[in-house]
Amino acid sequence: MSQQLSNSILVLLGGGHAAGKRTAALSIKDQLRSIMSESSVDVQIINMNEYTDHERSSVDPSQFPSSKSAAITVSKDASQSLPILKPSRFNFEKLKRDIKELDGASSTQTIVLVHGLYALYDKDLRNMAQIKVFIDSDADTRLIRWIRRDVLESESEKLETVINAYLLGARLEMSDYIFPTKEFCDVIMPKGPEPNSVSLVIDGILLFVSKNDQPKRTDLPFNYLRPAEIGNFEKEKFDVQKNKFYQLN
Repeated sequence: MSQQLSNSILVLLGGGHAAGKRTAALSIKDQLRSIMSESSVDVQIINMNEYTDHERSSVDPSQFPSSKSAAITVSKDASQSLPILKPSRFNFEKLKRDIKELDGASSTQTIVLVHGLYALYDKDLRNMAQIKVFIDSDADTRLIRWIRRDVLESESEKLETVINAYLLGARLEMSDYIFPTKEFCDVIMPKGPEPNSVSLVIDGILLFVSKNDQPKRTDLPFNYLRPAEIGNFEKEKFDVQKNKFYQLN
């Protein structure tokens, strides 16, 4: 069984396709840098897509039909040839090795943010982490974000391939494999990486930062409830309470 890292704070950011996992990681990193000295802590982001065969995105739309009506007219025989999206396409062993190597090589305390569909899937990876976050969003919103990201902004995919990848692969993967990992989280972001959600995760991270490096936040309103200042939060430390999570509405 993997134990928590000795010199790093590991934060896992899991959730559905295009739910905002990467955005959450970047937002957390930017805010940590704004309230902490860059010399006191090192923030690293690991994208789990780099641990798949194609290393481009969590789902490879080119594996799915590109016709406009494929999702409606695909035959039973044709559906059997479609790829079944499973967690096995991610190399969890290499990911865990790289995290441990990063932990051992750092001379300062490192905050490691791992984001991906299956960030909360592997038991050993969860045992290594101090904070586990599930980024949630309704299916329509995630599909719109996916289209905006890959079709409108990067123009890396066609609209038809993205829609077919979602209808013929990602939707089933979400219900069978990804959504069940929600039960392992400490915090749920129900509407993606909103400011309040990100602030809660940052305050959770600060509980694990070495005392000498802990900053005093000056960017908060006078009535802001920081976890470290609330008795229950201080006792829980996020990871010691099992089968409980904080869901922000």
